[in-house]
Amino acid sequence: MKLSGVIVPHVTPLTAEERLDHAGLGRLIEFLLRSGVHGLFVNGSMGGFALLTDAVQLEVTEASIALVRRRVPVLAGVAETGTARARAKLRQVARLKPNAVVALCPYYYLCRQDELERFFLTIADASPCPIVLYDNPKLAKNTLAPETIARLAVHPNIIGAKISAPDAAKWAEVLRKDLPRDRFALICGAEHMMSTGLRLGFDGVTGGLHNLVPGTAAAMIEAARAGDFDEADRLQLTLNRLLRVFEIDGGWRGAELALSSLGICRKITASPHDLPMPEEKRAEILQILVREGVLPTFQPEPSIPSHDA
Repeated sequence: MKLSGVIVPHVTPLTAEERLDHAGLGRLIEFLLRSGVHGLFVNGSMGGFALLTDAVQLEVTEASIALVRRRVPVLAGVAETGTARARAKLRQVARLKPNAVVALCPYYYLCRQDELERFFLTIADASPCPIVLYDNPKLAKNTLAPETIARLAVHPNIIGAKISAPDAAKWAEVLRKDLPRDRFALICGAEHMMSTGLRLGFDGVTGGLHNLVPGTAAAMIEAARAGDFDEADRLQLTLNRLLRVFEIDGGWRGAELALSSLGICRKITASPHDLPMPEEKRAEILQILVREGVLPTFQPEPSIPSHDA
């Protein structure tokens, strides 16, 4: 299996008590799959994994796999602070049989490159599932050097890397390495620059905004696959305008308003981030969603069935 296309790091619909909203998750997954995405990533940064209990992380992974029914690959996050914790989480997640697991660089403590390499090799040796490297220095503080990615790519159980830093020079250096590209995928996670990543040779993209406009992201991938990078760039500009929805009031809260307005789920923002949104920011977000065609017009939020439905 080589990963490619739009792999959505899907949000985690929650109840008011921050349990998993199964009905909202079902509506979200069907919305994404109907829009033509090529994979899902559970318990990524946009899924708020670090705010969820271990039990909810496992529950959303199991539920997502069941709801997808093997229609697209499901990647399960196993982000942790160290090797022992990551291996323990990986053992639990592997029992659910995701197509692959996504391992973030250990976070909180700083690591040298040889320590990061040891971390990933240890879990790759131990994992019954293929491993995708996740390089997100903005949130994890640690980052994989291109040379480290190239050495790790040789491992037969490491099948790709999601690179989220918006560093085109680093991307170019990684792409110049002798990687086993027949099986090792490069996935761009830098939301403002995804069409650039596709021009350079990335295999796919994964961004939180794709929860709201999966069809636009899928269209960008199709344009790039057809060699129409001007169209891919045009779609990227649309996505960049929509990213203001995340920037106006704390990321998840903007996505939550959009998904609620679309009738998918009520809540994705976990405490302590779930403060009420000021009315002026709410109006600004709705205006963007209408202007960019995500919502047809200003209207009351639709009635969303209970999470117990």
